Amino acid sequence: MLLAHWAGGTAGGDWLDSLPVMEVGSALFTTGLIAIFFEYIDQADAEARANQRLRKVLSEEAPAIRDAVVDGFAFAPESLTNIASKQTLDRIIENTLGIQLGDKELAADAYQDLKEQIIGARQRWEDAHVSVALTPWKNGPATGNGSMFVATVTWEYRFIPSSPVLRFSCVSDLAAYRELLTDPTSTAEWYFGTIGDLNAASPEAFELVHITANGRPLTARRSVRKDGQTFTCSLGDEVNAKDEVTISYTYRVLVQRHGHMLHLDLAQPTKDFRAELWYGDCGIRRMNVIDYLSGPRQPRYRHLEASDPSPSVEVAYEGWTFPKGGVAFVWVLDEELP
Repeated sequence: MLLAHWAGGTAGGDWLDSLPVMEVGSALFTTGLIAIFFEYIDQADAEARANQRLRKVLSEEAPAIRDAVVDGFAFAPESLTNIASKQTLDRIIENTLGIQLGDKELAADAYQDLKEQIIGARQRWEDAHVSVALTPWKNGPATGNGSMFVATVTWEYRFIPSSPVLRFSCVSDLAAYRELLTDPTSTAEWYFGTIGDLNAASPEAFELVHITANGRPLTARRSVRKDGQTFTCSLGDEVNAKDEVTISYTYRVLVQRHGHMLHLDLAQPTKDFRAELWYGDCGIRRMNVIDYLSGPRQPRYRHLEASDPSPSVEVAYEGWTFPKGGVAFVWVLDEELP
């Protein structure tokens, strides 16, 4: 329209008069105004239609999106930790377990117990092997009150240390012993009740013979107090806190003959556990094994009777066992039978 007015007042612009410049300008101007007007009055309806189209697309594609998300979490579970809090993960696990078990209350209680025993555990042991050798104690009476066995106990397992310091304790106080069971810096605990002049602080009651980490010998320092003793050693700077360590240690303890029992506890979640005990020349007529290993499978047993030149018993379990499990060796003495 400006071009048409300029051409009308300009000499030599007659050739533009033959062109419909004004008509084209008016049409464009009118079309622009109409478009702006309709855009204004149609804005609310356009948003409603866009939302309707979005809802339609989502409703049609929701199953595919849901399946993609579920498959992604199933095959890439680490992505859950990036978008979900611990509380959300707990709800997901409880709901999923409830679907599998068909009981929401049972699923919630089972997961809570599992979380306290496994997730809250300070360590996890693998390929745990413990061997015990019983021999008569030469520094006391052979029979009757005060007669003892010397138990030489050797442990070996793989684990990721939760502390660079290892502690081996022997105490005469049951309350202190229970506290040590939950102490993350305690490696092994032994309870020894006072018998005559012997107590947990006596060198004969408990002795750490040797300890190695990844085959490297470690040095232990012994400290004594009124109601017990402790051996402490450090893994050193060579062991990374995130690296797996194979630890092996041996200690000797006194066990009452007439106590008729020696028990070995598993204070940590343990995978593939094996325990064996030799009892030759101990005057034992029969040796029984009582396992309280918490797992779905039946342990394997092996017995060599007391009449064998090297009598022994063995129990083995393949797979994971929960904490607070273990085995107990129970014996009957020759002198107690006809």
